Amino acid sequence: MYCPTHTKDERIVSKAIGICGDCLRQRDEPPASVMRVHQNQRLKDGLAPLVPAAGDIVCPDCGNHCRMVEGQRGFCNLRAAERGEVVHRFGKSAVVSWYFDPLPTNCVADWVCRVKDKRMTDDATARLKNLAVFYGSCNSDCLFCQNASYRLMMAAGRPLMSPEQLADVADDRTACVCYFGGDPACNPRHALDVSEILYDRWQLKVCYETNGNMSSQWLVRTVNMVKKSGGTLKFDLKAVTPSLYSALTGVSNGQVLRNFRKVAAMMDEPDGSSLVASILLIPGYLDLGELHDLFRFIASCGRGIPTALLGFSPKYLMSDLPRTSRAHAQAAYAAAKEEGLENVRIGNTGLLGTDSYRFD
Repeated sequence: MYCPTHTKDERIVSKAIGICGDCLRQRDEPPASVMRVHQNQRLKDGLAPLVPAAGDIVCPDCGNHCRMVEGQRGFCNLRAAERGEVVHRFGKSAVVSWYFDPLPTNCVADWVCRVKDKRMTDDATARLKNLAVFYGSCNSDCLFCQNASYRLMMAAGRPLMSPEQLADVADDRTACVCYFGGDPACNPRHALDVSEILYDRWQLKVCYETNGNMSSQWLVRTVNMVKKSGGTLKFDLKAVTPSLYSALTGVSNGQVLRNFRKVAAMMDEPDGSSLVASILLIPGYLDLGELHDLFRFIASCGRGIPTALLGFSPKYLMSDLPRTSRAHAQAAYAAAKEEGLENVRIGNTGLLGTDSYRFD
């Protein structure tokens, strides 16, 4: 499908959005039709259709700051307004699953990973492993979600684990823990409680893969935990233009960009490897115009910040798009270098395709 206002240019679009990234960047906000796609799908999934904004009971736990009325649930489906207060529906537990990955693993930050040279224990037959923690909740609503199974967990509110139960699955061969999902930004206290236990017991390195939409009250504590453990905070920036970001995710990126700049200022390593930026190269939407703006933003926070360019796999409501082409990825790499970024890598190259489409 081509953008209706760029038919001669043959700019591809997803039916879920209907117009291209260039068109979205010319607008102050996404078309109402795009936001209805988000809302309708969330209603089908049994989730709040919008970030609550009409009430005076404000949730402080993530960057959305849901403003709920009595009896209403938040966008994450983990919190609700009861008796004039924000209540955590599951107490100290979180909707979460986990598994082990042998090291080295498929990590966004693998080329700057702090444990990449510690793949074996003293017993050469026993490989070290990563504890991968998958949260079943998210404060974004990405139409291209690569892990949409979290929505079933989010709606069902299970499986549940306390911090102690989750920490108990680690052992002396566990080198690091990585929180993703869904998104750990919805579970800041739970992730930190788990991290403190794991660090005290095993000195594990603590890593996050997150959309960065954390509230200020949890951001500093999260960064300090990552730094103390020698881990990595991986920010999925998605887009810098507000209207494009909102069309893709259903929410604002204002808090995300503020947080990224703040974290960059807090990291004191010369190579910046405690903070990694990741960018999913979505055909039709992350074109060179948007990428130059995004790389310019990252460079303004620190030219040495490691930046991963990731191939897009057609998923969820944007499964009608092709995979990221090698030509697109290579052009994105060149654009990042043009904007002064010093540590750029094209990741998951096995996903890259050969489809021809416009990305200029």
